[in-house]
Amino acid sequence: MALPANKETAAAPVQGNGSAYDTRSKPLLLPARGFWLLSFVMLCASSIGLWLFSRGFLLTRMVLPDHSSASVLPYSHSSGDVAVSSLTDASASVHGWYPAKFDRTIVFIIDALRIDFAAWSEELDAKLNIKEHPATDGLGGTRHDHRHTSRIMPYHNRLPVLHSLSAKFPEQTMLYRFRADPPTTTLQRLKALTTGQLPTFIDAGSNFAGSAIEEDNWLQAMRRPSMHNCNATDTAKYGKNSNSCGGFKRNLVFLGDDTWMSLFPSELSDTCALESDATHLEPADSLDRSNTRGWTRSRPFPSLNVWDLDTVDDGVLSRLPLFLLPPESEEHTMDDRQADSVRTKRQDWRRLVKQQEMLSHPDIVSTRQNSPSSNNLKSAMASDRVGPLELHREWDVIIAHGLGVDHCGHRFGPDHPTISQKLSQMNKAIEYIVDSIDNSEKSTALFVFGDHGMDLKGDHGGDSPREVDAALWIYSNKKWNTKKGAERAARVMEHASAIIDNLALGSSLDQDIRTSWWLNTHLTDDYSSNPNTPTLKPTRLRSIPQIDFVSTLSLSLGLPIPFNNLGAVIPELFASDGDVQGEWGLLRALRLNAAQVMRYLATYTSKSHTHGFSNDALHAWKDMYDRAETSYRELSDLIGQNSRNRRQPRIEEFEEKVAAEYHAFLRLVLGTLRQMWAQFDPALIFTGLCIIILTVIALVLLHIRSQHLALEEIVSRTWKVCFTSGIAAGIVFRALASVQYINNTMVQMTLTDTSIAGYVIGFMLAFCAQLLCKQDKPNALQTKSLNMCILQMTSPHMLLNGTAYAAAILHSLAFTSNSFTFSEDAIVHYLLQSLLLVVTISGWSVLAASNIPNAKRKEAAKRAVAYALAIIVLNRISLYSTVCREEQLPGGCVPTFYGSPSASITGIPLSIANLAMVWLVPYVILRVLQQSQSHRALVAKLWIGVGLRISMAMAALYWVLDSIDGSLASGEASPKHLAGQTAGAKTDSDWSELRIVLARMALGVALGGGLSAWLASPFCLDVAIADTPQASQPTLTPKRTQSKAKQQQLSSVSAPKQTAVILGYGNAFGAAYLVFVTVVFSVLYVFQQPMGGIMLSILLIKLILCAELFDFLRDALTAEDGTSTSSLVPAQMTVMSLLAYQGYFATGHQFTLVSIQWSTAFVGIREMQLYICGGIVALNTLGAFLLTAICVPLAVLWNESLGLQKLRLAPDMYIAKIAGVGAVYSAYQLIITVGSAVFAAWFRRHLMVWKVFAPRFMFSMPVFMTGLVVSLVAIGFAAMRVLRQGLAVGNAQALVAQKFNLRN
Repeated sequence: MALPANKETAAAPVQGNGSAYDTRSKPLLLPARGFWLLSFVMLCASSIGLWLFSRGFLLTRMVLPDHSSASVLPYSHSSGDVAVSSLTDASASVHGWYPAKFDRTIVFIIDALRIDFAAWSEELDAKLNIKEHPATDGLGGTRHDHRHTSRIMPYHNRLPVLHSLSAKFPEQTMLYRFRADPPTTTLQRLKALTTGQLPTFIDAGSNFAGSAIEEDNWLQAMRRPSMHNCNATDTAKYGKNSNSCGGFKRNLVFLGDDTWMSLFPSELSDTCALESDATHLEPADSLDRSNTRGWTRSRPFPSLNVWDLDTVDDGVLSRLPLFLLPPESEEHTMDDRQADSVRTKRQDWRRLVKQQEMLSHPDIVSTRQNSPSSNNLKSAMASDRVGPLELHREWDVIIAHGLGVDHCGHRFGPDHPTISQKLSQMNKAIEYIVDSIDNSEKSTALFVFGDHGMDLKGDHGGDSPREVDAALWIYSNKKWNTKKGAERAARVMEHASAIIDNLALGSSLDQDIRTSWWLNTHLTDDYSSNPNTPTLKPTRLRSIPQIDFVSTLSLSLGLPIPFNNLGAVIPELFASDGDVQGEWGLLRALRLNAAQVMRYLATYTSKSHTHGFSNDALHAWKDMYDRAETSYRELSDLIGQNSRNRRQPRIEEFEEKVAAEYHAFLRLVLGTLRQMWAQFDPALIFTGLCIIILTVIALVLLHIRSQHLALEEIVSRTWKVCFTSGIAAGIVFRALASVQYINNTMVQMTLTDTSIAGYVIGFMLAFCAQLLCKQDKPNALQTKSLNMCILQMTSPHMLLNGTAYAAAILHSLAFTSNSFTFSEDAIVHYLLQSLLLVVTISGWSVLAASNIPNAKRKEAAKRAVAYALAIIVLNRISLYSTVCREEQLPGGCVPTFYGSPSASITGIPLSIANLAMVWLVPYVILRVLQQSQSHRALVAKLWIGVGLRISMAMAALYWVLDSIDGSLASGEASPKHLAGQTAGAKTDSDWSELRIVLARMALGVALGGGLSAWLASPFCLDVAIADTPQASQPTLTPKRTQSKAKQQQLSSVSAPKQTAVILGYGNAFGAAYLVFVTVVFSVLYVFQQPMGGIMLSILLIKLILCAELFDFLRDALTAEDGTSTSSLVPAQMTVMSLLAYQGYFATGHQFTLVSIQWSTAFVGIREMQLYICGGIVALNTLGAFLLTAICVPLAVLWNESLGLQKLRLAPDMYIAKIAGVGAVYSAYQLIITVGSAVFAAWFRRHLMVWKVFAPRFMFSMPVFMTGLVVSLVAIGFAAMRVLRQGLAVGNAQALVAQKFNLRN
């Protein structure tokens, strides 16, 4: 009997003894060797190309290993040929760089403390009072001022302690705008805040796994003996470089964000266990009061769980009293009043801790229960040599880093009420710290600052004003900012600004470099971007770059400034120091600072022959520094002439002039390096681009040749030539690289790099040449007439594929402008809809053609048009989910992904709407499978009908509970509700645990149920046995298109009394593979937020409709003789690629760091696990590309019957056909990568390169690698398994035997 291939009924009638196909043609194994070899070649070539280009374009700056020494001043290395001496350099080696200004220092970092969180507004305060205590209208009602209430944000005026202390003690406090350099990720900010260096863009990717900082920093300097306490006698006794003479290592306390531990593992290593060693703290001399080794106490807490609002803050706040308050064991030495005061303060600290169980930690409990002299168990913080009293009295520096405000922003956004609670908690903490400082006998400085800000959604990483504008507040219990000192510092900065403005390079520098003041417009909702919106009266604030903190803190601690520092000291902190080692404090500090920077520049240029500094910049730096040094010598002469009266107004004015020149030099260096610091290696860039472009060509040619040659044959024809050519090219490249002229142009490219690059280029050139030259048959253009050629070129196939090629090229050209790159989502939508419109026109042309009498072709065209229109409508619906780049705000873009522009959590209605996908997705899939009767199979009923719904339902419920928690926190702002979202916190609500269970069960059902079912029985087949009449009739309804080569001829036979009908036969391979796709989708769906889940569901539906669309379109465009003139694979893969990009944007992403949804990292887990959390974020971010890449084999497998003869007779050709489809999809992604790489390199000196072009290239790499690797896995694993299972069936009798046996 004849076998059907009917995709409509998909029913193969089989008599009890009928054979489904000739088993003699069945192979035992699928030929996959060629596929895996070629896949390996393409993967390696593209990876090497991207690696080389990235090394050339995203080079990190050269890190100098030099360290500043406390006993060696930088002057002798700073001015080239002439060494300029200090006014008092004779004693410099004794006193160090600068005497310590404070005995103790507390660095309190409130992560993401934006300047408007710290700034105070009397106008807003008045409105807040009206809102909280509304006035009556005289009739018993309440009078509201609706004009202003909406502008009061939860973060406004929530740190009143800063304002009150600044007003009360103006000479002891000051608030600054603390301007960060992008990228504004915590790890990069900490590097800048400790080394004083500008970050490099490539560092942004290491925010989760930072390596230890090797370059000089102030933490390293603290662990080296300082010199500021040495005097001449001590130096003579112990030696200048001794660890003694009062030059002790500082006692350090660290509490908070564990990112510090990854950056400074040795500097912050806890010494409690080592202190049992009798030699660790052994004094160098019996008279030495201080421990030469110093001690460290470190308590890091996990930092990356952005849903945990309290653990890190509670860890800091619960342990700070151990160092700020006397231990309980000392209360008996106090009078009753003092003891009661200490106990009250200790209780106040404990009330700040949200997770009260943290107070039972051994760090705290043991310290409260044991005295230092007790022989009982000691505190976890204390040791035999450093007891609780020493912990309180002998610390030198405390570093405390809280994360609650930052996590609150990530979790809820800055407009959420929880931000108010977190800031209020920090306000109390600052108040208690200041109280302890005021009660201390030692002079203590407090630095409170944020490492970055946050945008409207509470995220950070970019360079928008809200992200880079943090706050710095300085307080001390001694006067450091006297009125006279502040006035002198202001004159210095004004003069420095005037000097910069008069320089040739000055006009191109950033505004925050050219001026030291800034009008605080942050208190307006529109960030002063909309001139039509009324603004509050702005406040004039001091503004400083964030890296100024490094040099300032170093000198105030009596430490040398780190060797690589580029920041300037904060003038106010030193302007009040009248006489420091014989000169004005600010002048000495600035001169030390300038000499250190000049020494760094000289060292850097001498060690890097391609340093990237322009000649204009080098000359400007040297001229400015020499000008300041010349003025300094003139000042020295003037002071020498007036040694008896050094405080004359004329001398002070001259001091300010010289200080301004040093300050202008420092600002000039920083400003120019911000603009030009990028070492580009042209050789690496060009070589990488060549390899990537060759890979694109190879992928396209591989697709073309795979239509005529098996992959094994391609490998056998090209392998030897490619291998030999690669070796020859590698030798030639290595020889050329040794030429001195070429070698001088390579910044980082080594001989090994040139050998590898040469081999790959030679290999790929030979491979492409072999694919081009090896022709099995004459080209159609050589054998057909000109008219036939023109006719073929204007055929619908060529029109569709030509439009697809144009779409790919236009997409890659979108990166020619930063404006186009901003609007890539709109460009993708336009290209996608345009291509689908061409598809619709192609189908409509078949319907309108009068010379096509075939009704089957017209029916196929009608369905193709219907599916194309359906996808167009769904694409339009996808536009309703948007996440805007900050460059698009304000403007036409309105964020809708979370429901409101400033929200970072989804509202309950949207979460409930996501539940509709639980019904819609399985329904659509089953309806599509119903056309081939595949929906009646057991695997379809159990997995798609039940299992998929259960998995999606649990995932959707997870996000519903998450939205409810967010809404409750918004409405009640209760600590109990917030604590319920922290890791390991005990709360009255079990929803935190319930959410984890739901997420894990959803994944368990998907992987344990769906994947297991697919592995056990992938085919959606069923057997129906029916009685039929004896009349002679066709056994099957004709196929909708009989002209396909794979359509078998129908025959009319005498029907038996009983016929076994195989349901799902006509779409056996497509339906089987679709089951696998749904398993992957169900996993990705778990990690998508509600709107993302809706859009990912729509994307899956569009991909299935796309498979149907092009299958019908091929039927409609097939010639009457059953032959097809060309393949529609380029058009189909272009549509799928554009669908992937649109799905990426619709699921709440942009090609920017701040759009990454970090909060999804903890779906289904309780604690931070680096690789698991990183994998979850990757699944969330790249979900649309993963799903699309998985669907690539559907372009071939869809509507292929189980009786496919091409597979059985020529399996190697069929596998080549599937591999060719994957090659086209990968080629599209690589074309986009090439476009982003080419224009990133072209615009490498563009102002927006690190803001726009470099991030886009960085994102294109994982997108391409995802598409390539996942499509290879999909073909090599899933598709191959489906084909192998199909070949293993043997005959149709095996499919119905069990059914017959059951009925008998």
